[in-house]
Amino acid sequence: MQLVLELSELGAHVVGLPVGMGRDQLEHRRRHDHHVPVRRRALRHHQPARLVIHAFAAGQHIRRRIPLLGFAGDLLDHLGPQDCLAFTGSARTGALLRGHGNVVAHNVRVNVEADSLNAAVLAPDVESDSETYGAFLSNVVTDMTQKAGQKCTAVRRILVPAERVEEVQADLIAELGRIQMGDPADRAHRLGPLTDEAQLEDVRAGIGRLSEVAEVVLGGSEPTELGGCFVTPTLLVAADSRADVLHELEVFGPVSTILPYTGSVEEAVELVNLGGGGLVTSLYSNDVDWTETYVMGVAPWHGRVWIASDRSVSQSLPPGMVLPASIHGGPGRAGGGEELGAERGLAFYMQRTALQGFKGFLDPRFGTPAEVE
Repeated sequence: MQLVLELSELGAHVVGLPVGMGRDQLEHRRRHDHHVPVRRRALRHHQPARLVIHAFAAGQHIRRRIPLLGFAGDLLDHLGPQDCLAFTGSARTGALLRGHGNVVAHNVRVNVEADSLNAAVLAPDVESDSETYGAFLSNVVTDMTQKAGQKCTAVRRILVPAERVEEVQADLIAELGRIQMGDPADRAHRLGPLTDEAQLEDVRAGIGRLSEVAEVVLGGSEPTELGGCFVTPTLLVAADSRADVLHELEVFGPVSTILPYTGSVEEAVELVNLGGGGLVTSLYSNDVDWTETYVMGVAPWHGRVWIASDRSVSQSLPPGMVLPASIHGGPGRAGGGEELGAERGLAFYMQRTALQGFKGFLDPRFGTPAEVE
């Protein structure tokens, strides 16, 4: 059978195991807790894994494969030409997986969803009292703070016409100030903690690096009154919108930087594409010519381009929410992988084979091309 190995740095390692695993082996795993994650940030997956292992060890029906969460061990050494490797995490780790000796030797299929410095772009035509501007503020705040900024579609860069930076800065600070931070079990709290102390240190260090080229206007790396792993929503304003670190460092927390630009669509395209490839970029504009030029300029570098205007914004989900029918993935830094996309998302796990032969045999046995499609 085909082995599908899915890895995640922020989650756990999910491994497809053959039906042949017996109840004794399952019981052995359960007793010795071999499924316990070795990384603390994977602990949130620990209990579901325990429930799965206990259920199977108790004799419940095993169908195709079972998920195990924990250390992947030497599984990469056992992948073959018919297997698949899917990974979600940093670009650095994705490159290490792609370069694994056994993966290279057997040309194992690899699908990577990696870093993405997603950009939200406010076009110069959007008026302050418009529905589009209100959605811009709301969506940026949502995609900064949802999951404490620990999601691949979070907004990391906010492009704003230079003459409107003070206005946007003030409005975002006001909106972020309404976000209550605390125990996420309380519905009043809209911002929870980071996953663990290591992630907290990474985010604080990242804010420090960004602050070398940008001014912190809200939040920062200082401990909060709540203690623990909480980080105040942090907004910065770049002194130089072309500074390398702004387009290379993803701070995986509730952190985003305003990048002033002239209002030129060509400059917006240039700055956004400095990210080296992204999962999604969002544009807020009612100018159809500006929008068309922007889309054509950024599309080669992004898996998804989300467009808001007064005509559509009231019916749109925020850009950080991926619909199942939409492609989720992106070129370059974003990993070059692809997920979802309805039936298209299954292509990675299938082999497309061309059949050549007598039509009188092929059509009744395998179907016509139209029927196959």
